[in-house]
Amino acid sequence: MINSKIGSALVVMLLVFCTPLVLAGGDTSSYDAGTHSSASTGGSTANIMMSSSADVQGFVVCIAHDGSVITLDSIDLDGTAGDAEGAEFVVANTYANSGTLGVVLDFNSPFDGQTIAAGSSHIANFNYSCNTAVFYSEGDPVPADETSALAFEDNLENNPPLENVTVSGGLSVYPSTNDGSCSCEAVEVPAEDTELWMETEFDGAEGNYAYHGQTGSLCFYYADEDDNIQGMTMTVCYDCDLTIGTEWDWHGSIVEQIGVEYLAVQVDDSDTDGDGCELVVAILMDALPPFDGQTLPQTTDLNEGRLLIGCLDVTVDDTAECDQDQEINWCNNINGNGNVNLYNNVVINLQSIQNYARNDTTVYVVPEEIFQRGDCNSDDKVDLADAATMLGNQFSGLAIDCSDACDANDDGQLNMADPVYLLNWLFKFGPEPTAPGPFNDGPDPTDDSLPVCDSDDTMCP
Repeated sequence: MINSKIGSALVVMLLVFCTPLVLAGGDTSSYDAGTHSSASTGGSTANIMMSSSADVQGFVVCIAHDGSVITLDSIDLDGTAGDAEGAEFVVANTYANSGTLGVVLDFNSPFDGQTIAAGSSHIANFNYSCNTAVFYSEGDPVPADETSALAFEDNLENNPPLENVTVSGGLSVYPSTNDGSCSCEAVEVPAEDTELWMETEFDGAEGNYAYHGQTGSLCFYYADEDDNIQGMTMTVCYDCDLTIGTEWDWHGSIVEQIGVEYLAVQVDDSDTDGDGCELVVAILMDALPPFDGQTLPQTTDLNEGRLLIGCLDVTVDDTAECDQDQEINWCNNINGNGNVNLYNNVVINLQSIQNYARNDTTVYVVPEEIFQRGDCNSDDKVDLADAATMLGNQFSGLAIDCSDACDANDDGQLNMADPVYLLNWLFKFGPEPTAPGPFNDGPDPTDDSLPVCDSDDTMCP
């Protein structure tokens, strides 16, 4: 049994007592620490091996390690040759960067002379644990192992200092040494089958294409085939040339149907604080008495395979660069407008899950469509042919490229009033069509519900 309370000095005294000042003439010995690895969440045992040309009466083992990588938890003789032979004196000491072990086989009367037989023997267990647990997601690159050398070194942290030595025939034999290592391997975390999406939509059919000043929706969706989600934190970084609203829209979402009891929305739309623009959304389905346990349902049997969580407004600022994507990305360790760094997670069975698929989105800022008000046939002039085109569109289904150009009176509607307005201007001194007018191309300054023009005339402001 190891007595860690007895000082190392006693070990030295015992060995010296048994050891003349003359080294063993022809005897040899060696130590081997071996190579060991384990998951970074646990640790491993280094089985120290000794080889000797003669029977061994006692020994001292001194091994240094990197205390920033691993911790030496204990040293023992379980399952070793010394354990089998009934070693009568054992002193082990553990330190921040090393460990020492002193063993005398025959220490107590009747002094039966037990030894470890010549040859190769397992003599000690140095038990290490990894200091840092390292995880990586399934499918991601595997992080490099963190490794510490296990080096046989004399005169380590103990006082008085000790040396690696074996005792044979009452003589000291200094062993040759073969250093080893202890590696901590990153742990693979299986990806949860939860999946989240962000998607933008402008003017229905336009998807993530938008013009300066245009407001659309940033919507969030989820899918999970076999789990019920109790809540989630969504943390998002986005381009500061976008403005995201703070009013959460539940309309048409699964959350509206089930009911939600906690919602928090933080929008940090300023890049003056040095951390860019950030969005934090926290949703907890069941947060108030009587705690009925409502959750977001599984999506196994859905035709589309996912459900809408909700939406926020997103507007393209006039500062956004034309013909460029404005990024909206899932990101972690952001503080929004607060002081606490937050990260993406879903709550399943009261456990925080961070490893799941998340799909980013963008807003592509397109060149702005320009037109001449009244140029319904898109021939870059306004005349009688345009009034004829308006009538053909309204009564015969004639295709047009730009509804706004055919909206001669700029009331946001296409009807009989438009050709009348245009003819009145052309031939009866009526009012001129409003901006951008009938002579020069320009953007539509009026918000309306007419479809976006589909023409070759565009501009980047």
